[in-house]
Parts: sequence; structure tokens; C-alpha cells
Amino acid sequence: MGLFDKVKSLKNSITGGAAKVYLDCEPVRFDEPFVVTVRAQIQDASLKVNRVYLQVEGREEVEVPDTDVVYESDGEQERRTEIVRAGCSTTEIEVTVSEGQVLDANQSYEWQAAVELPGSALPVYKGRYCRHVYVARASLDCFGNDPDSGWQEINEE
Repeated sequence: MGLFDKVKSLKNSITGGAAKVYLDCEPVRFDEPFVVTVRAQIQDASLKVNRVYLQVEGREEVEVPDTDVVYESDGEQERRTEIVRAGCSTTEIEVTVSEGQVLDANQSYEWQAAVELPGSALPVYKGRYCRHVYVARASLDCFGNDPDSGWQEINEE
């Protein structure tokens, strides 16, 4: 491995730029597993991964506009109208899609995993001020910053 290859490898480990990761997901089902496909396009250097993994999270979010909020500053009260936001994670699942391997430079790879939500998983809902959705992210576990797909909302069947 030459000096230029070592510099590329260091840059990729710091930035997570060693691969582009994508995911495609069947609609969320609550009564049976749904399939998630993970794809990776490896950049210009081979990549040793400890595993390919998938995270699925249920997220409940509340957003209330035009809320009258009172602040106290230096003994004086100040009122402002704001948007109040809150959120929490309701379900967290992590699935190992594939075990460790070396992925060759300039190649594409694809894996599939069946994901089953627990019986306590909340349904998807979207109301005026509140919503509950499922999001997923696929990642390659490797030295440095793990390349990932970013969080993507999963649709319900």
C-alpha cells in the first residue's frame, strides 16, 4: 500500500466516505417480518467491515405551534409565542445483516434482512400535532466513522 492509498484510507475512515450505503424497505408490517435490502457501493479502496447492520427505530414526535411561553429574566417576565417540540424513541431494534468481510474497491454489494417488530410496537399514526413513525438506517461497521444510509422513514403497508 503506497502513501497515496494510506492517505485515501485515512480520509475515508475519518469521513465515512469509504462507501455509499443505501436501503430499500418493504412497508412496515406488525403481524409478520418485513424485508430490508441493504446495498453498498465501495469507493476507491477495499474496505474491511466487522459487520453490516441495520437499525430500526419507532419515533413519536409532538409539535404544538403558537404556544404561549413565559420566561423569567432578571426578575421580569417575558412572554413569547413559540413552536414547542418534543420526541422520544418508542422502539429500538438493531439487526446484524452480515458478518465481517472485506469488500473490494469499486464493487457493489447487496444483503437482505427480515425485521420483525416486537408485539409492543406502536402503530404508525399522523395527527395534527403528533405522529409516530418508523425510521431505519443501514451501516457498515468499520474502523473510523461508519458509512451509513442516513435515517429514512419507512412507510406502513
